[in-house]
Amino acid sequence: MGMNALVSNVLKEIGVNPERFSLKWASAAEAPRFVKLITEFTAKIKELGPLGQAEGIDPDEMKARLDKALVAVSSRKVRLVFGTTTKSIRKEGIFTPEYINGVIEEKLTKAITGALTAEPKQEAQPAPEKKAAKKAPAPAKKAAPEKAATKAKPAAKKAAPKKPAVSKAKPAAKKKGAAKKK
Repeated sequence: MGMNALVSNVLKEIGVNPERFSLKWASAAEAPRFVKLITEFTAKIKELGPLGQAEGIDPDEMKARLDKALVAVSSRKVRLVFGTTTKSIRKEGIFTPEYINGVIEEKLTKAITGALTAEPKQEAQPAPEKKAAKKAPAPAKKAAPEKAATKAKPAAKKAAPKKPAVSKAKPAAKKKGAAKKK
């Protein structure tokens, strides 16, 4: 229900009739309900007429407004305010459509209006002289073989002096044959 309120508020702000949007749930077991919802929504859209025409907005202006609306609902600020608002609604535990719509409208109107009136950010373009430098890379210099060899060798670690290995020899096993001769 919060998403319904958010989209309806955005549509109102850009001058589009909010009745052009509907989000209703129907399970796979509710085929008759699904057919009814689709039939009613289709009839409503036919009654309203083509998008923009009923609102008195030319197609190019409508596209620009819809693009701004997409940028607005994608903005970090609107998403953040929407998230905190839905958390507070869950905390309150009141899930009537009237309450949710009222809270969303109260908390999000300022963020939506701000996002819709904000100028779109343009990507920073590099300076022209930097572009020219990127097009013609400088030739790579070859290092002297002696320097390259010294750079490639890792630094030697100081090893601890090794202790002489002490051999613990086992006494030789007696031969069986030698014991029998006695």
